[in-house]
Formats: sequence, structure tokens, C-alpha cells
Amino acid sequence: MIYPISTRTTTEAWLRAVEFLFKARDRCAYNMILDIEEPISLSPAEKQVSELVDRLLTSHDKLPVASVAGTIFPASHYLRYGATGVFEHYPKRVYPKLEKTWGTYAGRMLIRQVGKDKVINPLEILVDKLRHQAANGSPKRAVYELGFVDVMADLPIYDPATDAKKPWNQPCLAHLSFKMLEDHRGLMLTALYRNHYYVERALGNLLGLSQLLYFVARESGLEPRGLVCHSTFARVDFDGGWKVGEVSKLIEQSRALLSAQSSAALLPVRN
Repeated sequence: MIYPISTRTTTEAWLRAVEFLFKARDRCAYNMILDIEEPISLSPAEKQVSELVDRLLTSHDKLPVASVAGTIFPASHYLRYGATGVFEHYPKRVYPKLEKTWGTYAGRMLIRQVGKDKVINPLEILVDKLRHQAANGSPKRAVYELGFVDVMADLPIYDPATDAKKPWNQPCLAHLSFKMLEDHRGLMLTALYRNHYYVERALGNLLGLSQLLYFVARESGLEPRGLVCHSTFARVDFDGGWKVGEVSKLIEQSRALLSAQSSAALLPVRN
């Protein structure tokens, strides 16, 4: 049971997935796989789609799209402070003040307890390794797979010490895997979700993943080339209180907006 969707942009992938799930039995599906060719492109029409989603979410007291994206990557800190804002400012000054149960994905990528006394920054280690491999033309592109997870090649989100006994209220994003492409110039990201809410979370998740890919690629001296998101269980969710008619209207209006697109950068380039 695999349901693949290939598109050029992030917003188009999200909308096509929602359209499919909305018509599916029980409005859900196993193994929804989104293949996005240009994840960092965002047209004015796609920004308007995000605004439509925001209006639905905030009208039901849910986080807007940008806030959901921020749980994966602190884009505002990167734009304001550069890599230092991500590696130093966010984990040391911002993250400890956040109200949290299990934390945020960004926090887990930037702070990892190793043993009793040592704390590492997995995302910074990953960027350093990719930068070294890109600069030296390393032949290695995909290593430590099939369960042999190395924080220098992959970013595990699930933490058995805190998550194993929780039946719910735990991370839905389970794993991130970065791959340098054969030309040693491009970088792709594959994300694995165990459970994915396509109304409340998916668009923000995809934007956050795209921003994360942009950051890792740019700081490694590479080009962001593609994003694959594998939702092992995907559904059009109504837990937030919205009605079927509201989701139907959201799909209709979003599809109308995406009839014409012109690309713009998702994140501006820092000088």
C-alpha cells in the first residue's frame, strides 16, 4: 500500500495529498509519499494558500503554519543571526524557555544528551561532516542506514528514554535522513512520519522541513535539491473541531489559487 505524489513545490504536494485523503475511505491512507522537486520555492499564490490554512487553524485556536514550521527549524533565528542563531542562540537561550511536554523537533536536533555529563549538537555535527565531505569530494553519499543510526549522517527524533512508554503525545516525526547526491553538489532530505495530520500540521511540517534542508545545504556548501516526506499513516484530521464543509472549502479555494504560480525563494539568501 503505497500512495506516491510527485510535484514541483511543497504547497502543491500538500494540496494533492489533502485532495486524495479527503476522498479516501475513512479519509486516511498508509504510506503517503510526497516527492518534492523544488521544496524551497514558494510563489505568491502558495503564500496565499498558507494564509487560508492559517485562517482555518487560528479560528479553532490552533497554531498557524509558521509556528508549526518553527517546531522543526527556527528560521527567524537563522535569518536574524545566521548559523550562530541556530546552533547557539536557539538551544541555549530560547528552547529552555519554551512550554513543552516532549519538546520540539528543533530542540531534539540541536540538543542531545550523551551519557550522564555530555551534551552534543547533532545538527551541527551533521553540517560539519557534510561540509567536509563536499569540500573533499568524498565518495560516501549514504551511510549508517538500516537501523545503524549515526548522528553524523542521520537525525533520529524518537528518544526511547522519554517516548517508549507514551501511548500518545509523542513526536510524529520519527527520522530525518540527508543524502548528498552523486555530483557532490546537491543535497536531499527524506523525512519519516509515523502519524501525520494533514490539516493541522502537514503544511507547516513541510515548510519547516524545506527550511531545514535549505539551512543544512547552504551551511554545507551544497544546493538543496529535493524533499521526500513519507507519512506511514496520513489522514485528513478533524480533531481540531473544523467541519467537513470547512475542509472542502479550503481545498477548493487552495486549488483555485494554485492555478497560476511564479516562484520566489522560501528563505532569502544571507550575504
